[in-house]
Amino acid sequence: MLMPEDIIAPERESGLRARVILRVIIIGNNVAGTTLAKSLRDADQTVQVDIFTDEDTPYYPRPRLIDFLEGTVPEKDMPFYPLDWYDKNRVALHLDSRVERIDVAGKRVLAAETWHPYDRLALATGSSPFVPPLKGLPKDNVFVLRTLADAKRIKEAASKAEHAVVIGGGLLGLESVRGVCTAFLELRVTILEFSEHLLMRQLDHEGAAILQGWIESTGAEIITKAETEEILGDSSVTGVKLKDGRIIEGDMVIISAGTRSNITLAKEAGLKVNKGVVVDSSLRTSNPDIFALGDVCEYNGQVWAMIPPALDQARVVAKKILGQPGPEYAGTIPSNTLKVSGFDLTSIGVVRSAHEPPEPGFDEIRAISPDGKVYKKFVLKDGRMIGAILLGTKKEAVKVSKLIKESAPVDSFRDRLSDPSYDFA
Repeated sequence: MLMPEDIIAPERESGLRARVILRVIIIGNNVAGTTLAKSLRDADQTVQVDIFTDEDTPYYPRPRLIDFLEGTVPEKDMPFYPLDWYDKNRVALHLDSRVERIDVAGKRVLAAETWHPYDRLALATGSSPFVPPLKGLPKDNVFVLRTLADAKRIKEAASKAEHAVVIGGGLLGLESVRGVCTAFLELRVTILEFSEHLLMRQLDHEGAAILQGWIESTGAEIITKAETEEILGDSSVTGVKLKDGRIIEGDMVIISAGTRSNITLAKEAGLKVNKGVVVDSSLRTSNPDIFALGDVCEYNGQVWAMIPPALDQARVVAKKILGQPGPEYAGTIPSNTLKVSGFDLTSIGVVRSAHEPPEPGFDEIRAISPDGKVYKKFVLKDGRMIGAILLGTKKEAVKVSKLIKESAPVDSFRDRLSDPSYDFA
């Protein structure tokens, strides 16, 4: 095993030991893998960095898929970095190169029928859309949205369809609706949500009701407590059947039922896995030379599957790989700030849904604007803010996020939190 002094020792004149080049392989060119590659290069100009991916496109942010769907970002503008960024930063990007196997004992990976050696390996294999075991699958015109190739297929189908059914009222499902509705104004859309309201992880009942009203005002139909049983049709979809017997007609279906971590490669290599690849506070797996980060990473029993944790984890892993001093990973406060069907939404920290029983020390303060278009909810525990929902506004998001991250007391302005116009100035 290479020691830190081997990694950072400068090249010597003849007679002294030559520098040992650290070889790092990253599996996955998503936000976690690409941020790790950049962090490694920023911290060390000599480390050898290789990224392997089964996609044929350099890294693009997944949220940009919605912009591509609605036609505001062309395919040529999808990559996050210019195409020469990889060469300039001496990052070897292996496109269309699925890693088939990890040889832990030999410290090498198999891709494109070739073995590639590593000193440190980082698993950023991400996650894949979960497709429930519905009757009637597979069929033409049934889609998931995870890659640029998926978005292209959805866009092509939507250009010819009359009625799209979206199974799942989570963030991705609602964003998919925004994409296709914006691009194809004549397309009818029905959203089927299994739970009692939209965005169960990000919103409480009151906030979800406001959001639902806004989305329905744009023409989409929303059906909650809708459990899909079957995809109807012969070779192509003609609609879906719910478990209560209702039939929703449609000629295309987008399934947005959450994701599952891509753990197969790690599991076959003998690494410890659960919901994700299990790591410690250094983000090391059960093998000390292999790290995991992003959607595939499980720390302290939790898989975040969000962009902010992936960024935090990439910075930690870079330091650990290079043997440089840096903090341990202690988790990330969940935070989402985005537009959902054109509506600003920020959800930070502990949101607490309406069905959760009250607990000692918790308090919730709500504020609704007179026109009903702005909803704020602040979750307090022992006088400190630990979570918030901001719906219909984003101007206070940075200030509120800072309060939550710092676990700051709110006694001095607590009474003003119920005022919808209060902006934490």
